[in-house]
Parts: sequence; C-alpha cells; structure tokens
Amino acid sequence: MNAEILTSMRESLFQCALTGSERIAEDPRFSRALAELGNHRGEAKVLEELARRGEQLLLPAEERGAQILDLLALLDAVLLTQSKAAGSVDEVPAAEAVQKEAIPELYYRQESYRSLESLRLALTESGKGRMEVLKAARESKRPYLEDLRLRPLFLRALGDRYAEFADAVETWIREERPQSMLPLLRHAFAPEQKERVQCRYFTLIDALSGGESESFYTDVIARSQGELKETAIAALGKHPEFYGTLLSLEKTEKNKAHVAVIAALAKYPEAEEVVRENFLKNPARYLDAIAHCPFPYAADLVAAEMEKMYPDAEKERENRTYLEKMKELWYAAIDMESPALLRQLTRTGAIVSHVRRIYLNSRLWKTPLSADFRAALHTLLPSLPPREQTKLDFLLALEEKTPAEVYEMFSGLFAERQGILGKVKTALGSQAENQERQDGIFEATESFCFRPAYGWEHMDPRWYPLLLQQKRYSEYEKGLRALYREDIPHAKELWSAWEYHNLHHRIAEAEDLQRLKDYGWTDFSEVFDGGIKIWRERTFYTYDLNELNQKLLLLNLSKGKMLALLERIYQGVSKRQKSYGDAVPKLYAEIQALKDGTDPEEL
Repeated sequence: MNAEILTSMRESLFQCALTGSERIAEDPRFSRALAELGNHRGEAKVLEELARRGEQLLLPAEERGAQILDLLALLDAVLLTQSKAAGSVDEVPAAEAVQKEAIPELYYRQESYRSLESLRLALTESGKGRMEVLKAARESKRPYLEDLRLRPLFLRALGDRYAEFADAVETWIREERPQSMLPLLRHAFAPEQKERVQCRYFTLIDALSGGESESFYTDVIARSQGELKETAIAALGKHPEFYGTLLSLEKTEKNKAHVAVIAALAKYPEAEEVVRENFLKNPARYLDAIAHCPFPYAADLVAAEMEKMYPDAEKERENRTYLEKMKELWYAAIDMESPALLRQLTRTGAIVSHVRRIYLNSRLWKTPLSADFRAALHTLLPSLPPREQTKLDFLLALEEKTPAEVYEMFSGLFAERQGILGKVKTALGSQAENQERQDGIFEATESFCFRPAYGWEHMDPRWYPLLLQQKRYSEYEKGLRALYREDIPHAKELWSAWEYHNLHHRIAEAEDLQRLKDYGWTDFSEVFDGGIKIWRERTFYTYDLNELNQKLLLLNLSKGKMLALLERIYQGVSKRQKSYGDAVPKLYAEIQALKDGTDPEEL
C-alpha cells in the first residue's frame, strides 16, 4: 500500500474540518482515496476499520464533525506507527509498508500550545522582535503551516501592517506550498475588497494551485479593481491557452487595467499589431507595458521615441525633464535589441551614460553576442573613458578571440614599468590611467560570479596568477573567487594568499575566515588589519567586539595566538582621536581576562 492513500485521505479530512463537514461527500480526493483504500482493506484489520469509517461519512447524516475527528485520530495513529520499523500483528506487509522517510515522525509529533506561544504572538501582535521569531520558526523545519491552530493566524499575518513581516509570511507559504492552506485562502479571498491583503491571497492561490481556470481569472478581473485587477490580468497572461481572452479584454478594459492587458499581450509575438497600435497612440502610457519586451519591434518603438527626443535633449542636456524621459526610455530598453536601438548608444545613450552602462551590462552577459551588438560596441568604444572602454573591450575580446590572444592583448596593463622611460610616464600621469584600465579588467571579471563556466572556458590560465598576485586591492572580488577550481595549478596557494591580502583592506567576515581555513591557510596574525583601519576611522562599537569574539572562536587559535591577535587589534583601535561610545575599554578588559586565565569561550 502506498502512503499517499492515507495522507491524501488525511488532508481531505483536514480541509473538510476547516470548511465544513457537509462537504466531505463532495470531495473527489476523499472519494478517490477511499476507493483506493478498498483495494487494501483485506490486508489488515486496521485498514478494514479505516475503510468502514470512511464509508460511514458518505452516508446521509446531520452532523459528521465527531466522526471526522475520530477518523483523523485513527489515521494519525496508523501513519505514526506504520512509519516506524517495528510493527504489530496488523502491520501492513513489509514490501508495501509506509517508510519512515516518506512520513517523518517529526510531522506527526504534536506541539504543545505553550510551545507555540512565541510564534502565535508574533503572528498576531505588534512590536519588535517578531521577524526574528518568524525566522527561527522557519529554520526549525517544523510543519507549522500544517498546524490547525496556526493556519488562521498565518492567514491573518498576511495583512500585517508591517509589510516586511507580511512579505516574509507570504514567502514562507509560497516556498513550502502547503496545499492545506488553499481552502482557507479561497474562503478568505474577496476580490471586491480593496485591501492589499486580497492581492496576497490571489497570488498565493495562483501559486499553490499551479494555475487556476480561465473562469477564475476572468471572474476576479470582473469583480476587482486597482492592483488586484492588474495582477489577475498578468496571471491570466502567463497561460498561452487564454490568449483569446486577453484579446477580448483589450477591447473592454480601460486605463491602468488596459495597460496591464497590453503588458500581458507584449509577451506574445502574434500580438505585435495590437501592441504597436496602442503604443503609438500614447507612448508615455504604454512604455512600461512594453518594457524589456524581447521582440525587435518593441526595441524599434523605443528607439523611435529616443530619436524623436534627441534634437531637443541634445540642445538642453541640463533640462531635467528631458533627462528623466531619456532615463525611462533606456531603462525600458534593457533586454531589448535591434539595429535602430543600437544606433542610439552613441546618440541618446551619451546623454544618460550611466543608464546606458546598465543596458550594456545586461546585454554583455547574454552570450553569444549578436553581430549587430558587437559592431555597435566597436563603434562606441573610442568615446568611452579608459576604465569602461577597457572593460567592454575585454568582454568583447573574450567573444571574438582565443583565450591566448586575449591574454596577449591585455596582460601588458599589469606589467611593472621599469627604467627611466617608465618613471617619466609615471610622472606624466599615465600610471593613473593604467590603473583605471586595470580596474576595467577587474570589473569585467565580476561577471564570472554568475557564470564561472564561461570564465573557465574563455580565460587563459595565465590570468590567475597575474590577477591574484596584484599588490593593489580591487573591490571586485566575487568574480575571481567564483573561478576557484582545485585542478588549477597551485590553486589553494594562489587564492588563499589573495584572500588574505584582501583582508588588509576590509573587515574580515566569518565566511572569509572559513574559506582561508578550507584552503589550508595557517597565518591569521594580520587577518583583522583591514578591520582595524575601518574601526579606527569610525568607532569600534560593542557589536564589532561581539562579532570579533565569534570570529576568533571560529579560527580555533591557541590562547597565545588569540592574545597576540587581540593585542594587535587593541593597539590599532586605541589610537583613535575620538573614543566616545566605543568598545575599546571592553576589549582591553577581555585581554586582561584572558591573561588571568579566563576561557576564550566565556568572553
């Protein structure tokens, strides 16, 4: 017998207990589970009893509540006992027994009401500390969302006035997807109401059900207003089979709802004519609707608007109105590409260069690059400042040249200048430009944190020692860190020394220290030197000291080495001119306590 039969019956009984015992006869899942159970009723007396009690619930009766609760109790007992290795006389045959892994005992352990008190208060009351309680409850992995006593409270918390708390509850429900919450959500959902919580109810119903029927969406759209109506239109648009309904709504909806319909239609190539027609009537209204649309016609529409504004914007570059409109157009163009739009890189893109940079980054990571995009970049490069020019040129070269050719092109930027000629160039200021170009290379490597395989394929192995052994610090660490691979020659030595060098320029975090330990690094004497510089500039707060103590324990240092490290930190942070409100005296007291024999874990 499969455990799914009993668990399905159990869940349907739970739902009926919540929504009304009279619905048990109409529940297809209960009827199906009962029919499947009938095939196994002869295998054990307890299964015969479960089937008999289930059949009684289908008989006409005024009140089935007590019968449902009795059957639920019996189901819980069967599931709990049959999920263990030891059985009884009536145990289901071993070949088909319910496995412990399938139904964890933790799921059926009853929590006392007192143990739920902190979570109950967090879900119903206001005040500080509720988010921490919620996070702790989730990290405990207990099935709180399945607890009948807490489900209504979770539902109530979705309307919490503290939006971040309500978001956390919604995320919990969305990620764990408890199907038992669906009846409660459907019962509470009232599209006519304008509260923000109704929108949360709708999105959760849509997510937990895996997509509703066409009639459900159209009913919500007809009965709702504002954000809920727009959200329902967007949800309807995710289903290609409802495309015809979207076209019908385009003719009936107005204002923001009509914009939402066009946004949904913009995801379908066959809707080009409808989308184009509406955009040309009112570009300002429908710009957000076609934003990030992947089809070339949408890019052409945005490019035409840019070109229309270009003459006036070029004459009045300081005009705030033109700048804001141009920003909106370039933000909308992210993820778009067409020859007409790419021509704007050197025209309107120059007016809002910081937004153009965002657009370029979004395209550069989507490899392989198109021929049109590469040609547009080559045209753009001469007009860019050294740092950005080098970054784009490097990423472009990774696409067009071999790894060895790319290394030969750009590695010279990191060569030390020697002799009289080098000193003259440094005096003339070329060193500053060279450092800008070096920063461009480091910034380009940052993209590898999202695509390390691309970096391994396109980066010549000679880059690793060259970049990792640079004496100057670069804040762009994530990309190089993602490229670590044990099969690279001397990988642990290279990356550990690089990580240690970086910690001379910023505060060491717990994950940094753990990485050093994993690499086999043993010298931690200067690991907090970067932190000392920062603490000396601002203040060495109590929470800095608390975090420092936790990090020191992570290192597992001997008492002598820990004392030496603490004294080094004390000598550094005590040299501040302003010491008001800092924790330097507490640090000194800790050092003295260690010298007097206090255990480091007691600090």
